[in-house]
Amino acid sequence: MRLFWLLLISFLPGLLWVYFFYRKDKYEPEPKRLVLLAFFYGALVVIPVGIIEMPFAPLISQPPNLMVLLLLTIGVIGLVEEFGKFAVIRYTIYNSSEFNEVMDGIVYSIAAGLGFAAFENLLYAYVFGYQVGLIRAIITSLIHASFSGIMGYYLGRAKCEGKPNLIYIGLIQVILLHGIYDFLVIGGMLPNYGVFLLVALFYIYLAQLIKMALLASPFR
Repeated sequence: MRLFWLLLISFLPGLLWVYFFYRKDKYEPEPKRLVLLAFFYGALVVIPVGIIEMPFAPLISQPPNLMVLLLLTIGVIGLVEEFGKFAVIRYTIYNSSEFNEVMDGIVYSIAAGLGFAAFENLLYAYVFGYQVGLIRAIITSLIHASFSGIMGYYLGRAKCEGKPNLIYIGLIQVILLHGIYDFLVIGGMLPNYGVFLLVALFYIYLAQLIKMALLASPFR
């Protein structure tokens, strides 16, 4: 019974977020099966990401100084997690004929990011309790969705415009954003309202990219 509730508070909010962002694609919504597949891929990549990050966990939780913490949050957490979420779309659904506009990159990448967040939230809720799981289901899910959606915008443009170098712009951007965000949070440099403000700013940025992607849609 406990496992049921843990799964519910971890995965249901993630799927609701997926639906929220899925509805943003006004002109040619993607096949639901592919969006759910992206969500599943994102959840699955938590396992290799966790294995890679595990040796660094003690140093991240108790860094000798802030510079080391910054290097770890960018070079380990930001790099490994954002590359993992990017890779599961780039080397799977990206090659599908259904991936045919910039907005598709955003939708599939957000789904992967939310799958990642859902599985991660399950682990946190299992260890730290339901309350932590519920908080993360809102804040952490939106953070992962925002980072992945930003990456997805550049991924979509890379395919539709035939400019693969745009992938590097998106990937470097989200690695830095993710790393700096975690640095501020783990380092205890942000009060609660500061965290909420950053989350809101990331979402506003993503919302602007979604608007630009919709304007560029060939299906308008």
